[in-house]
Amino acid sequence: MKLVANILTYHDCPVEVREKVTFTDEQRRFMLKKMYTEEAISEAAILETCNRIEFYIYVKKSFDCNTFLTELIGQLRPAAVDTWGKYSRTKTGINVVRHLFEVAAGLDSQTVGENQILSQVKSAYTMSLDCRMSKLIFHRLFHNAFRVGKAVRTDTNINCGAVSISLAAVELAKKKIDLSTAAAMVIGAGENAELAARHLLKAQLPRLIIANRNTKKAEAMAARLGTEEIIALADIPTKLAEVDLLISSTAADEPVVTYEMLKNDLARREKTLLIIDIAVPRDIAPDIGRFECVSLHNIDDLSEQINSNKEKRSSEVPRARAIVAEFTDNFARWYDSLNLVPVISRLTQKGLKLARSEARRYAKDFGEGNSDKLELFAESLVKKILHGPISFIKDGGDEELSTEQLQAVDLINKMFLSQDEDD
Repeated sequence: MKLVANILTYHDCPVEVREKVTFTDEQRRFMLKKMYTEEAISEAAILETCNRIEFYIYVKKSFDCNTFLTELIGQLRPAAVDTWGKYSRTKTGINVVRHLFEVAAGLDSQTVGENQILSQVKSAYTMSLDCRMSKLIFHRLFHNAFRVGKAVRTDTNINCGAVSISLAAVELAKKKIDLSTAAAMVIGAGENAELAARHLLKAQLPRLIIANRNTKKAEAMAARLGTEEIIALADIPTKLAEVDLLISSTAADEPVVTYEMLKNDLARREKTLLIIDIAVPRDIAPDIGRFECVSLHNIDDLSEQINSNKEKRSSEVPRARAIVAEFTDNFARWYDSLNLVPVISRLTQKGLKLARSEARRYAKDFGEGNSDKLELFAESLVKKILHGPISFIKDGGDEELSTEQLQAVDLINKMFLSQDEDD
């Protein structure tokens, strides 16, 4: 079996291309269920954020993951196939482990050290569990990823004064306008939208309007924030003339604000409207940026703020990477311990060593000339006792062990071989 990660991230793919390869929760569950029915795939998880889509798979060595995923993506997003083929990358083996640990630690994030990614990794694992696609390997892999994320944030200052994409958007807004005298509209009622709204209010914004398709969710968010102005998406054009700043972050598949929707209002507008779109796919139609009164920015335009943040924390990155390396090495040792041949060899040798030791210990009680027979008896008894466990873990071949066999190997390591070095 092999560990494989097929990934597409902001490192290689700009947002206007990356947004073509996005999936809903329902679609990700569909893909996991398809993987469940594929005999060659034992375990799988899908991590999707605004900056990445990553497939983690534990699969037979002979299986072509690239072809399988391309066909699966094509079923749901035919237009995404070319983008996936051009921009996706593949990692295998221990590089998969190291990559996931770096992701959980916030080292691979656009904003280094950000906290949101850890909860997103946990959500990916939870969905995998719900679809029965996490077993022995992924239980260990993801729980170690959670520990890495916690250790890095506890033992280093990498997230000291951490900024999220939402905060980066507000920091950009501060550079462009005076928030203390401005009015703003936030579109969306999800986590990023609420974070943006909180940062705006913290900056002493005097007026905030929340727009969302589901007004009940918007009302719940407003109640948490202590604000009152709620509107539906259809009412955005009527309120836009009253605001100086628009920040949008929804989970919509298509733009929620279109050219046709605003063209009449923006054509008459004189004062500048700052729009910051932090959604992937984008919420704001790009052609809205053609209006002279509009200053339109998307998630990729936040790189300057994010790069500044990276510089501030650069001194903590080596310490964080050392923690990742330690956890990666520990996982690698555990993963290697599941290698069947050395486990059988070590178990057999330990059993025989114990048998010979005990035979020599009691040889005097069986009379002179019987010590060799006693030793042969003890060795034979140990071999018979070990025959069942060894036959079980060997059944199916060395490279294609079932989850139950891997669990048996892991249990043998814990019960019988973990103290070898002490012996």
